[in-house]
Amino acid sequence: MHIFEVFIFILSMGLMWMFISNRTTKKPYVVSLLSLSVLFLTLHIIVDGSRWQLFTLYFVVLFLGIMVYLKLIVNIVFKNFVRRSIITVMTSFIVISIASAFVFPIYEMPTPNGEYLIGTSSYVIEDKNRDELYSGDSSEFRKIKIQIWYPAETIEGYERAPWLEDGVVVARSLSKDTGLPIFVLDHAVDIMSNSYIDAPISSVLDKYPVIIISHGWRGFRNLHSDFAEELASQGFVVVGIDHTYGSVATVFSDDDIAYLNLDALPERETTPDFLEYANQLVNTYAGDITTTINYLEYLNDPFHQSQYDEKLDLNNIGLIGHSTGGGGSVAVALNDNRIKSVLGLDAWVEPIDANEIDKGLTIPSLFIRSGAWEIGYNNESLYELIENSTYPSDFYQIDGTTHYDFAMVYMYSPLTKLIGFTGEVESEYLTSILKSMMTDFFNETLNNDLNSEIDSDTWEEVRKIIIP
Repeated sequence: MHIFEVFIFILSMGLMWMFISNRTTKKPYVVSLLSLSVLFLTLHIIVDGSRWQLFTLYFVVLFLGIMVYLKLIVNIVFKNFVRRSIITVMTSFIVISIASAFVFPIYEMPTPNGEYLIGTSSYVIEDKNRDELYSGDSSEFRKIKIQIWYPAETIEGYERAPWLEDGVVVARSLSKDTGLPIFVLDHAVDIMSNSYIDAPISSVLDKYPVIIISHGWRGFRNLHSDFAEELASQGFVVVGIDHTYGSVATVFSDDDIAYLNLDALPERETTPDFLEYANQLVNTYAGDITTTINYLEYLNDPFHQSQYDEKLDLNNIGLIGHSTGGGGSVAVALNDNRIKSVLGLDAWVEPIDANEIDKGLTIPSLFIRSGAWEIGYNNESLYELIENSTYPSDFYQIDGTTHYDFAMVYMYSPLTKLIGFTGEVESEYLTSILKSMMTDFFNETLNNDLNSEIDSDTWEEVRKIIIP
């Protein structure tokens, strides 16, 4: 709880005591308590903003304030039965608020470990060389949204960005997709990032290597902001993509929003040609990555006068992909010689054409598998990809984890562990493992830092997988 929320809770206890007590209370004290209740409730709403988790607590303060006023100022006498009934209901409301605030807290973003400050900017890209396959309008071109995180020169005078840059639209779309009441994840809108909007890019280096992050099916770009901020603080320019119609919501403007299209990937169990849908989706993600790289080349050209003019080291591009985004990243890396390394988190490579898998990768690759994906359809294709790669791949498993542990679902509720949505490994610790492995991998492959080799023996949950 924030400080004003704590004061509101304490004041509700004071009001409750005044209402139920048979002692005589001087009117100045009553007026002071009522005034403080109104003051702190107002300050909380202005400074912190209202939270649905505390609505019942707000009601308690307002209702008890009225009851105390009627009892001690107007001198209305309430029967003991009425007072006990009111106190019972008000107590239950307070308990509901406290439980809701605990179950859906406002967490703080993980603090990046690097030395750089972080700036961020977002762009909408329309690719007129690609038709949109999922909008239902054959005349539309493919359009995506990207967010760039980068080392910043200064953050002085720049506004701090929220974690969910597109706010309540994304929060409510995720609630709807997970079957929760639409308002339940609204609290995530109040979580602030460690990045500052449009802050100037750092001048410490002439150029910065680039890493592109691709989210999974039914995800969105900010589910990997922790990785993006960490890598930006370490001296990389990081680009997150919203894969339109594969993201829960892609907000191009207030009146132009593309929501998740579930028809893009129907249920495997009821769809005989499921892998055809999956192949088209993975290749759409791959096309989005290619579109993004092309746009970065545009931004990097001095002719276009962006702040990224010649600051992007496009000779050193790495990819990170989770699930479907991992499949898309591999699909690009198999054919685009602009990619220098690729990291897959439960990378779903099963839908990639067999002839593409047979090519293997010719660049450094790191695959990290969750414990939950140790058994599944994906492994056969992943093993073949690794065996066919001419450049040796590193392959690790983190035991005690689920598929969703590789995204920021830990920011929503501690219930994710209790219901088995996330695994046994503590989220902060797991995030530190993943950040360390990513940083070492990309320092080695993009910065040619030979001292950054991953040592899996550092963590007992991480084990190197030898393909049978």
